[in-house]
Amino acid sequence: MALPPPSNRSKTSLEATLLYFSKYNYPLISAELWFWQHQTSFSKLKIDKFIEHWTLNTEHSKTRKQRELISQQKWVIARGVGDKLRKIPFVEAIFVTGSLAMSNCTPNDDVDLMIITSPNTLWLTRLLVYLAIRHFRRKPNVLSAPDKICDNLYLDTYHLPLTTHNLYYAHEILQAKCIFDRGGTHRQFLLANPWVKTYLPVAYRESLRHLSLTNYQLTNQLTILLYPINLLLFWLQYLYMLPKMTTERVSLGSAFFHPASKA
Repeated sequence: MALPPPSNRSKTSLEATLLYFSKYNYPLISAELWFWQHQTSFSKLKIDKFIEHWTLNTEHSKTRKQRELISQQKWVIARGVGDKLRKIPFVEAIFVTGSLAMSNCTPNDDVDLMIITSPNTLWLTRLLVYLAIRHFRRKPNVLSAPDKICDNLYLDTYHLPLTTHNLYYAHEILQAKCIFDRGGTHRQFLLANPWVKTYLPVAYRESLRHLSLTNYQLTNQLTILLYPINLLLFWLQYLYMLPKMTTERVSLGSAFFHPASKA
């Protein structure tokens, strides 16, 4: 596949990719552009030739390095919380999402987590997560909570396919960094969302290629026994949240607490 000449200022997929990341002050090097290219699968050689003609924003490069340093301490916090939460037997996987997933945090950023649970245990797990890290969690309706944990996305393994399909969500899925996987859940999550490869074909292929084929989950018999408890805790938590809910989307097997702009 031949690339358009650099003098052609029509927005190619590669230019669109670079511009997408520039919104976050995150300039890409050649290998990153190859990985994250939008809707194309150009070779590394062609990417190298293309990026030679792209003028990097030096101010963005400086910002990225500064944010990488800021993110280091937030990663320590995220991994420490991950070590606590992995002890909950119904937690199948824990992902760091948002700006920290790309080590692109500002000092005021919190730590976003996505938690995948065993079937029929999401709301039981959420209660256990709250009890385990209640002193580290971001409080509701607080606009700025530096270094606090924001467990803003829960899915159980029966509800891994996302219903919203767009470039933003494709990036969020593939940028998410797994800090705990009880056995094959990360791979299962990607396989449940094959639509992502329409937007990010190289990133999707390469992400899958490096994931284990192993698979472990709690037995269905055990999780079925927990269904009544999970259902009761869902309704109790839902009724508690209801007066304060705005853009949240919750069900028995999923809970999205993202702001409206990200949902």
